[in-house]
Amino acid sequence: MSNWEKIDWSIYLQQIEKTPTLTEACERYENDLKNIISSNLKHQKTPILMLSGGVDSMMLGTVLKKHFNLQSSITVACVKDTPDILIASESAKQLGIKNHTLFTTFDEVVDNLSLCKGKNIKTVFDLVYYLMFRLCMAKIDVSNVDLIQGDGADTLLGSIQSFMYIDSRRIAKKYQCSVGEAKTACKMKFYETAINPNNNSHKGAGHLFVEVAKELGAHPIMAFKHPNILRWVNRLNYDFSIPHKKHLHKSFIEYMGYDSKNVKRTVMQYGTGIYEDIQKHLMQITNTKNPNTAVKTYVNSSESLESLAMAL
Repeated sequence: MSNWEKIDWSIYLQQIEKTPTLTEACERYENDLKNIISSNLKHQKTPILMLSGGVDSMMLGTVLKKHFNLQSSITVACVKDTPDILIASESAKQLGIKNHTLFTTFDEVVDNLSLCKGKNIKTVFDLVYYLMFRLCMAKIDVSNVDLIQGDGADTLLGSIQSFMYIDSRRIAKKYQCSVGEAKTACKMKFYETAINPNNNSHKGAGHLFVEVAKELGAHPIMAFKHPNILRWVNRLNYDFSIPHKKHLHKSFIEYMGYDSKNVKRTVMQYGTGIYEDIQKHLMQITNTKNPNTAVKTYVNSSESLESLAMAL
């Protein structure tokens, strides 16, 4: 019996949200995000948005601008004028806010690898993510500031990757439902697993942003990571929210009065070579052949592998 056949998909199919109008969905989403942010603010200063150039951070920006007098944002990077940086700059202009683009370098990342020791870092992406945020944000004073970040939106919406929908046609055939309903059940199951605190599988890098913020004296607010309030978004019919095109979130941006044409899903500094260069360096100093094995070896090591590599 295949894994998908072991699951009672009718449980999820019965929980699919009644399809609202797009305006109704956007109104509810706006109110929920506003209430989540409002109830989690800790400091008197105006909150700051972590602006990636992606759809989800722009979406949060529209809420922060309307309801919380957003004035500034932060973008972190290692290379100038990459697509994510240019889009972030354009998003900031749309929002009418000042964007602080903070840079680090490959050499700075390598020199500060030891900051990762003992942390819950399992992949090359995790390591670069943590150090890029840690090193960049140390160059600006974020103490006693609420930092709003969009991590978790893809899991909520169901737009992470297509692999989660691989069995949707089989489910549709077995349960005599539409493929869209079957895909909705798939993203509901994936979300349920992802937010389960007892699930020890890798859950992304958002927890590392929380660590960075706290290390620098800031207060992180992960607005999309409130399943008790936002689970209804995950339960919206796939054919309504169209996750693979981020349709609902782009429509929300339009609903709030902004242009969503240029915003898109981004991977921080993807294509700059930083990930590949760090992979090579870590495999060299740990004498391993797999990048993520190199990360785990380094993070969990007690001795200075850099010193050992130099000695060799």
